[in-house]
This record gives sequence, structure tokens and C-alpha cells, in this order.
Amino acid sequence: MNASPAVEAGVDLPPPRNLVAPHRFLWIVLPYAIYIGFTTNGGASYLMRQVGMPVDQVANAIALLGIPSSIYFLWSPLADLWMPRRWWHLICTIGAAGALALGSLALYRNAQAAVWLYFFGMVFCMLISSAYGGLISAMVAEGSRTRAAAWSQASNLGAGAIGPGVILYLALHLRASLWAPIAAAFMILPGLVVLTLREPTHAKSPGFGAHFRKVAHELRQTCAARKNLFGVILLLAPPGAGALIGLLPALAPDYHVSGSSVVWINGIGGGLLMAAGCLAGGWVPARFDRRIAYGVAGAVVAIPAFFIAFAPANRANYMVGTIIYLFAIGLTSTICMGLVLDIVGAVGHSGSLRYSILMALSYVPISYMTWIEGRAAHRWGFRAVSAAEAISCLFDLPLIFLWFWIRRQERA
Repeated sequence: MNASPAVEAGVDLPPPRNLVAPHRFLWIVLPYAIYIGFTTNGGASYLMRQVGMPVDQVANAIALLGIPSSIYFLWSPLADLWMPRRWWHLICTIGAAGALALGSLALYRNAQAAVWLYFFGMVFCMLISSAYGGLISAMVAEGSRTRAAAWSQASNLGAGAIGPGVILYLALHLRASLWAPIAAAFMILPGLVVLTLREPTHAKSPGFGAHFRKVAHELRQTCAARKNLFGVILLLAPPGAGALIGLLPALAPDYHVSGSSVVWINGIGGGLLMAAGCLAGGWVPARFDRRIAYGVAGAVVAIPAFFIAFAPANRANYMVGTIIYLFAIGLTSTICMGLVLDIVGAVGHSGSLRYSILMALSYVPISYMTWIEGRAAHRWGFRAVSAAEAISCLFDLPLIFLWFWIRRQERA
């Protein structure tokens, strides 16, 4: 029997049914979640304050660590080439885990060197994201991708807070020579789950040049299509970025919150709330436009951010504002990933690359909002951090009204 034209052209067709249960991605995403959760979403920022870095320098360090997440599309094509995606996933998990251990050992001697080791690990970490994004596109049917996104984001934000929370607890009670290798093991052990996947065989392209010509064609179709343009703009906008996640632990001393409380509020407890928010996002009806849902969910995040900014600076208000904020970010992140998967569509030749480009766009606001919030703290004090976040969360509302107006004009 002759191969279909799609296979001859080297295209991975979208699966007609799930080749893997969507809930398996809770474990597959876990190594990525632990690394990015510890380095950019809290644990490392608290330890940086502990070793003497001021808030504005911590914000600069977190912004630096966010750069690979904004440009990782430059090396994400590797996940579509040469090896199955599950092997790329495992190799990069080991590389990121090694950087996490080495950076944590260096933190107490040379904080700047530790930041650069964490930066190097982020390069590996973001290729993990490319690999599992391609796996979702290749192994999950279109109708189940919202559920896969919900489980993935529950791991990304929920387990990505719980795991780093446990690591921070260990860091506060053990020597670095003990807790750093344990942190690496937390990443590597769940990463082994990816080897149990029966990934579809990559259909080979006629040649390297032909492969990238087809990739370029798919990129133009995905990113330049008029129907996707508004979604791409929303991914670049600040609402829903969640930049405050990484800075809340650094603000804890200003709200008279201890390190052990940070472990529970921002780590384990907050992780469960973000996971709940992520899973709640999976129940948003498929017929509801993901672009509108993302913009509205981003605006909801402004409520707890304003509360943290203007409520009295005490432990109770920090706890209430943080808990509501983390749940809202979990909800928003699932809708964001669902929007990305809707834009990507079928995996084709470049599922991992296109997924990476779009997710990289969604990470851009995290970097620039972290920098902006750090500048705000330097000029106006710690309350300006969450105030800047709250104001930015309202940015999508006029964009949505403008989009509705343009559509109405086109129909008239």
C-alpha cells in the first residue's frame, strides 16, 4: 500500500483519537515546572534576598532569567529533529537539573554566578517545553487539547509551586550540599515518565532544506494568518503574565511574612490553588472564544493585585491577596495555553517550533513586567510592584472592545 501524500511529505497528522491520556501531562510537565517555578517564580528570589540582594536587583535577576523563555524559539526546532521528542525531553531535563544543583551550590558564595548558572539551565528548561508542546500536538486529539492544557498548566503552576516550595523548605533547614542534589532529583525522577510514551514515529522529510521550507510555510500560515493576529497580540500584552508570582516571596519581608510562611503560602498551599485554577480553566466551554476568555481572565487578576497594593502591609492581607492572585493566574494560564494550542492546530513539520514561538510570545510580558515592577519598586517602594501589575492587567479590555468594533465594521 502506498503511503499517503501527507506522510510522503513528512507531515505528522493530528491524531483522530488520544494516543495518551491528557492527565499524563501532569507528570511530563513536572521537570519544567519545578525548574522554572524555583528559579523565576519565588524560591530563588527569596534566597537571593536572604543572601543580601535588594529587591530591585532581585527583580533584575528574575528578568534576566526570563530572557530564554522569550527567545527559545531560536533553538526549539531541535525538538522536531533527529530524535523522538521524548528523548529531547529527558536529555534537557538532566541538563536543567544539573544547572539547578550547581547554581544552588554557588548561591551562598557568589550570587551573580548562581544567576548565570540558573540562566544556562533555563536554556535546557525551555527545550523541555518545546518537546512536551510537540507531544501534545502529536498525541492528543484536537477535542481533548483543552483538557491536556489544563493538566499541563496544573503541573506548570500548581506542582511548579509545590515542588519549589518543598525545595525552599529544605533550603531553609539543610546545607546546600544536601538540598541542591535533592532538588535535581525532584526534576529527574518524574522526567523518566516521558519514556513510557509510545510517541508516533516522525515522518521524515525529503531533505533538510525541504523540511525547513515546509516549516517556513507552516509558520507563515500560523503566525501571519489574519484570524490568528488578534490572539498573537493578546499573548504579547501584559494581562495574565503573572510576573508578580516571582516577586511575591521577595515582598514577604515587607509584609512581615516569615520564610516558613512563604513555603506554605507561595509554595505548597499556593501551588494547590494554582492547580485548582488551572483545572477550573479546563471547564471553560470549547465554543467560548479563547481570545475573549483570555482577556477577561487577565482583567480578573487585577482584583487581588490591587488588594495587595493598597491593603495594610500585614501577614493576613498578604495571605489573602496571594491566594486569590495565584488561583486567578492558574485559571488564566490554562486559557492562555488553550489559545496557543488553538493557533498551532495540527503538529505538521513544526509543531514544537510553532508551539514554542507562541509560548515565547506569552513569556515576553513576564520579562518586561518583571523589569517594570522592579523599576517601580526602586522609585516608589514595595507597594508599587503589585500596583504596576494591577494596572497592567486592565490592558486587554480596550483591545477586546476595539476588536469587537473592527468586526462590527467589517460586517456592516
